[in-house]
Amino acid sequence: MSEKHFLHGFLNPKSVAFYGANNKGGSLAAIQIMNLIKSEYGGNVYPIHLNMESVMGFKAYKTISDVPEIPDLVVVVLSSKIVPQIFKEIGEKGTKKIILISGGFRELVGDGENNLTEQINSIANQYGMRFIGPNCLGVFNNWYQPENEDSAFNIAIWEQIRKDKFSIASQSGTLSSHIWFSPDDIDLGLSKSLSVGNEANIDIVDCLEYYIEDDNTEVIGLYIEELKRGKKFLELAKKITPNKPIIAIYVGGSEAGNRALKSHTGSLGGNSRIYDAVFKETGIIRTNYVQEFLDIALVLLRAPLPKGKRIGIITNSGGPGAMVANNAEKHGLSIPEFSEDLQNQLKKMLPSTASYKNPVDCTFDMNLPYFYITLPELLMKSGEVDAIIQYGVVGFQDVMDDYLKNAEIARHAEFPHLSDEKQDDLAEKLLQPTLKNSEKYSVPILYVSPMRYDSPWSKRIRNNGAILFKFWDRPVNALAKVCEYLDFKLKRR
Repeated sequence: MSEKHFLHGFLNPKSVAFYGANNKGGSLAAIQIMNLIKSEYGGNVYPIHLNMESVMGFKAYKTISDVPEIPDLVVVVLSSKIVPQIFKEIGEKGTKKIILISGGFRELVGDGENNLTEQINSIANQYGMRFIGPNCLGVFNNWYQPENEDSAFNIAIWEQIRKDKFSIASQSGTLSSHIWFSPDDIDLGLSKSLSVGNEANIDIVDCLEYYIEDDNTEVIGLYIEELKRGKKFLELAKKITPNKPIIAIYVGGSEAGNRALKSHTGSLGGNSRIYDAVFKETGIIRTNYVQEFLDIALVLLRAPLPKGKRIGIITNSGGPGAMVANNAEKHGLSIPEFSEDLQNQLKKMLPSTASYKNPVDCTFDMNLPYFYITLPELLMKSGEVDAIIQYGVVGFQDVMDDYLKNAEIARHAEFPHLSDEKQDDLAEKLLQPTLKNSEKYSVPILYVSPMRYDSPWSKRIRNNGAILFKFWDRPVNALAKVCEYLDFKLKRR
């Protein structure tokens, strides 16, 4: 069980000590303490500072030996040269878990030998300690207090993220934390995030061993610069992917990429083809793009999984429908021409100007119930599609309200403004029947609107639990990767 794994203690400490924190906003350790305050962390916080009486409202201690208990976890943000001495002090205190944020270890290049990594590993072994880092941004656990929606153990992310079942392990601190800067623009929540940095002591394999048993992890995201335990990674990934999909970004293989890796964490980038082979053999979903990384996780967590690769397209404009179809086929998806029976059913309800073979192009038509409910239901019930991409879920009321701001237009307009309450009710009536049918028939539906993601109507779509994209490339690309993964699972049965 995950609670027996040693990483559980890193994510669920009852007390934390900090080296390097002060009351200045530019201090990374201070930011981490502020994250704990914002995240309503209920454990004890012990700043260690030679000169200050308190840090961010918490009583400070000159040395860790003065702290009134043995902290479950110690976070270190100090110059690399003094870290070995700090590790000794922590070991003598009795703490067994350290997060080493500091850089200046293996990633340093240039003249002179740097054996600091060997020193701190030797000290850690001497005292039976484990540590994450160096050169990392810490950890995040959104399920620290499951009953409290606003609570987390968080020293890595600046925003409040809603609880979800997507967990990350990353050799880049940025990918484990900075991608969550704008949570209102991501309909994906987070379970846990582990920034492992240089992996001097704890690596991605350890993270996978933890996530495989974690009930609050259903989809795993990885950022990889190198694999130190390739054989173990391969063995573990094969066990995980039949039950929990893994999405991975591998950075390396190019001359510039490998050069950047060496200066970043000291990693030696491998041949990209080798990693491609590893990912293919284990069923890991590979992407090179952060947005796609998040899109794939969103589809896997929020939509029923498709049974195949047949895509039905509903659109109110010909161009987007054609582009979806073209892109889908290039990515290995199928856009089947509908049966004669299904085409006849569509003919009866569509305008004479519409097309109905697939894509279904309604042209510009304002009959919202049949666009949002009847057409998707017909395709789902037909058994001829495995997923639907629907373009044109535009908030016409948003557009009309914008026109009404013009005094000259408002004098002549004969269309009313609908209250927020009525628009909320309309969105629910249009979306909920189709989302229920999506689950019933196991046919995911991905909506696309060219409007702003934070427009009132777009928010109403998202608040109803639907998956919404701006423009049409992203849902096709993500769905294609999901279908590849499902095909892998099917072949491995």
